[in-house]
Amino acid sequence: MTNNSKISNPSKEIKKPYKCRNCYIIRLFLLAVVFIVLFALIQNDNLHYLDFVTPSNAATLIILLGIIMFLVKLTKNVFERKKH
Repeated sequence: MTNNSKISNPSKEIKKPYKCRNCYIIRLFLLAVVFIVLFALIQNDNLHYLDFVTPSNAATLIILLGIIMFLVKLTKNVFERKKH
């Protein structure tokens, strides 16, 4: 007879790796930057299509997205509080 107590269940030992959300976002950002750089190297004469990408436009976009996300979360929070 074999000792069954020494045989462990492999499903209990194997844990799925935790995927950090911030790391995932940073990786996507870096990948996007690499693709933009590659696009810029390939399409030197057609870059006039990206003239609208300026630091002020990027800052405006980030601020607008932040405000929109804040308003969505605020309305969600208000509706959840009314339910309780």
